[in-house]
Amino acid sequence: MNFFNDPNSRVKLIPLIIAVIGLWLLLNSPKLGSDSVSSWVRSVGGSAGSQEYLQMLKGYINAYQMVGGIFLLTGLFSLFKRK
Repeated sequence: MNFFNDPNSRVKLIPLIIAVIGLWLLLNSPKLGSDSVSSWVRSVGGSAGSQEYLQMLKGYINAYQMVGGIFLLTGLFSLFKRK
């Protein structure tokens, strides 16, 4: 059975891609958060207090984890739901 010729397999490809993106976001949230907070520091003039920096870093990491978790759960739920 060819994956691309079977219509049911193609329908399952989209949730799989969404789940993989979610997993990638979860695993890379520290790096993405660090990059985002570095961009934020540059946008506010290049200087921020350590407590403010850590608070923003935690916020950005949590945001990426939340989005990644939503993508992962949505993709897996769609992939494994029964019809």
